[in-house]
Amino acid sequence: MDIDIKNCITAISRVVIEDGITIYFQPVVSLLSKTVIGFEALARGVDEKGEPSVGPACLFNSALPIKAQLKVEEVCLGKSLEAYKPLYDKYRDIILFLNINSNIYSRDESQIISPHQLVASYGYSPNMITLELDVEQLSKEIPFNLLRIAHEQGYKVSVDNVDGSTECAKILTRVKPDFVKLDSKIYANIGGVAEAKGELAAFAANLIRSGIIPVAKGVESEEEAVVFAQAGFSLQQGFFYADSSTGSGEKDSFGDRVSRVSAALKDRSKKNIQLLQEVFRDIHLLLKSTMTRLQQEEDGEMNRILEELIKKNSKIVSAYILSASGKQLSKRLSGRAADPLGIKLVNSAVGSDHSDSEIFVYLNSGFEKIAGTHTPDPLCRAGYNYIAGYFYKDGSRRGRILILEYVRS
Repeated sequence: MDIDIKNCITAISRVVIEDGITIYFQPVVSLLSKTVIGFEALARGVDEKGEPSVGPACLFNSALPIKAQLKVEEVCLGKSLEAYKPLYDKYRDIILFLNINSNIYSRDESQIISPHQLVASYGYSPNMITLELDVEQLSKEIPFNLLRIAHEQGYKVSVDNVDGSTECAKILTRVKPDFVKLDSKIYANIGGVAEAKGELAAFAANLIRSGIIPVAKGVESEEEAVVFAQAGFSLQQGFFYADSSTGSGEKDSFGDRVSRVSAALKDRSKKNIQLLQEVFRDIHLLLKSTMTRLQQEEDGEMNRILEELIKKNSKIVSAYILSASGKQLSKRLSGRAADPLGIKLVNSAVGSDHSDSEIFVYLNSGFEKIAGTHTPDPLCRAGYNYIAGYFYKDGSRRGRILILEYVRS
């Protein structure tokens, strides 16, 4: 939607002069703790009746003259920090997500008091303030000095309206935020599209692996809330979490909504754990039975035994045997779970040294067996689990290690 900048300037001047800028707080909810962990301060212009008159598209338009942007920033920061005071005094552990116009902090003309100085004037602890910057503004210029001070003083940083593009990834690498909030186009009509749910989960997983906490913003329905929770977004915000009434007039409180979503998440988690336990039990029995065969057969039969193993079990990604010193003794055979096209991809061969691998280190620290998870690699892009254990042959005190790698589904 095109904005008439002249009309914007007139409207902004009016609400500034008439003290018509007000702050609304939208909660950021943790579905893990079932609590509000913070609030985003949303500034809006209102008329004398308190009705909305100047929206964010006008109030924070980057096409406004720099003097207008500076004035809006000064007023909105002051209003937000003042409105936050009762929350800070009462709870002390409620984070304020403070929206920052990053455009003006990279300019020489900027004469505005910095957010850090304003926060200090209220006596707030910096670690309870999160400076929230819009990714579109950051794509034009990044206020590195502002961010440097923020990181040094203990402020948190959030980047809003992020999508999965390469451009966004580059910005996140340079900004190093603590939180990332999603752009709505990532999850439009997310409820009924399996591929979109998978992309959403992958996006959340990548952020988490990078040390960034993903936040699902703009959650408007219980269905969306559950989908986000299942994809790894335990922090959420949106109109869904505002108190309201049902069609029959009964109050549907924030607590009720969070409890329903948390229950759905817990139910899914319970089912996943049950599935994992069932698969792990089967793979563990497979490990034991294969060890028994390896003990009974000649060494020249180890590759044949592993080949038979992977042919009979579709969940096996790969199977191989190491010596007590970490040298690979068998072929590393890939199963259907890793090689559905029969390409026979392997990433190690007979004679390879595995003495620096996590599996070998743990097993040589006194453990007889170990289990864990591998991140995606050429054998299995989706990631996979492993189980490994020692077995002994012909009375030898130096055992061998059998490793089975598998998928759960």
